[in-house]
Amino acid sequence: MAIDKTLLDSIAGGYKFYLDDMKNRGIGGEHFDTVQNLYNRIMELGDECSDINVLYAKMQNENIIVKMSEAYTKALTEEGNKKYNSDNGSVYDDSYLMKNNLDALRSSIQSLRDNFDNMLKNATPSQRMRILVEHNPQPIIKSIEEMIALAEQPGMTYPNFLRLQIEQGLDRAVEGITTRQFIEKTLEMHKALMSDDIAIRIWQEKLDQYNKTAAQNKFNIVDTHEWELISDSIERKYQPEANRRSRIFDLFTNILSKLDAWCVAYCDYTPRELMPWTTMTLPDAKRDLKRIQQTYPGIINAYEHMLEKYFALKFTDIADNPDFRHHVMSNMIDESQELVEFLITEAYPHCKPRWDLPKELIGKREQIHCDNREGNPDRLKPYLRMKRYYNDIYGEGYMEQFMNDIDLGKADKTECNSAATPWNYDTFVQNMRK
Repeated sequence: MAIDKTLLDSIAGGYKFYLDDMKNRGIGGEHFDTVQNLYNRIMELGDECSDINVLYAKMQNENIIVKMSEAYTKALTEEGNKKYNSDNGSVYDDSYLMKNNLDALRSSIQSLRDNFDNMLKNATPSQRMRILVEHNPQPIIKSIEEMIALAEQPGMTYPNFLRLQIEQGLDRAVEGITTRQFIEKTLEMHKALMSDDIAIRIWQEKLDQYNKTAAQNKFNIVDTHEWELISDSIERKYQPEANRRSRIFDLFTNILSKLDAWCVAYCDYTPRELMPWTTMTLPDAKRDLKRIQQTYPGIINAYEHMLEKYFALKFTDIADNPDFRHHVMSNMIDESQELVEFLITEAYPHCKPRWDLPKELIGKREQIHCDNREGNPDRLKPYLRMKRYYNDIYGEGYMEQFMNDIDLGKADKTECNSAATPWNYDTFVQNMRK
């Protein structure tokens, strides 16, 4: 997601001054082209980055501010030399370059502070809480101030300033901070929200590899381009396993979903209470439900065939599937344990082409619905985990304020309306193996 255009324009505006001033002076040529290309690069980075801190870190890593200031200064110097016939415009003053560079650095600090204040001024209450944590420009400002302090040391020349900032890593200080913090925060988020094990393993390996590679650099950072390759290689390593497991999990859950739809198609309450049939005329609803009764067993059979052909698994192996187990243990499953066990142990043996669900099982499925025992009573736990996590990061009350800001305050609940017993995966596995 790109940085908001208004925000990006305000950031880039401080550097567009160079272009506008050169145009007003009628200056073109090589140095103008350099400034134009660097300005375009800032806009490209703005489209690539979703965070202004990352944008400034990349600008600093590519030394855009210094290069732009230097090209602008050379253009003005050569223009002045031509005007006053000094060496045919071939000489420029290092002190002038230093002054313009320092002016650009000070201007960038002011721009950072102004942009930060503007974001806070235009933010909703929840956005403000998030901006104060995520977009605090102080780490970048501190890095720029260290560069300014270096330039202001007694006897400092412009060539030495450029050399020392590279040797001391001042031009890349923020790069390492932002990259490492992003990896650490992403790993922390996946753990807190109970993401699947592959996601956690990927980000743990990224953090370990970043620290290992950074330790080989005296500034304890990893070059941005090298890190992109390292990060990509880690993700590609896990991709085959992730793809395989995703396919298996999708087949299991598709079968389970179709199986429940097949059972519901026989229930008397369905045309009166469930979408989309409540939007149909009764004859149309009954025809559609009859279609499901007649076709879903064949569709389920086709899914089973794919499951066995490509993965050597049967639908009844679902209890041993690590992703289904995680689906349940992370409270992401919508259905109650009672309903899932009914579908697998009682309804599934009858779900065959040209077979119907027995009347006693239709009655049992209707009773589960009437007693409000269909849903997982812990289904809100993922939201509550997310609420605790973001409140810890952005401040107490953040999630409640966020829900109010998007007009979903009434959805901020703590309990599910289900009379079902909470899931116990151990008993589920035992019941599957009876």
